[in-house]
Amino acid sequence: MLLKKQTKKMIAPIVITVLVISYFIFYMWLGLASSGDIPLLMKILLIVVPSGLIVLMVYLLIERVNEIKEDDDDDLSKY
Repeated sequence: MLLKKQTKKMIAPIVITVLVISYFIFYMWLGLASSGDIPLLMKILLIVVPSGLIVLMVYLLIERVNEIKEDDDDDLSKY
């Protein structure tokens, strides 16, 4: 089964995004599930910072996919 050239270019960004988001979710879980008594500010930071980074990763993935869809094979001809 042959994949389109665009589809092949989209595989790596999607895989990387899924891996990074999985890391952030694990980081949040690890910080919040620790048995120690964590101050409220630390709990908030352990939720807000990774959540913001997850939103950023999804935004960047959408931008990259749109860029790949609009990609010209012959970009050098523009210069």
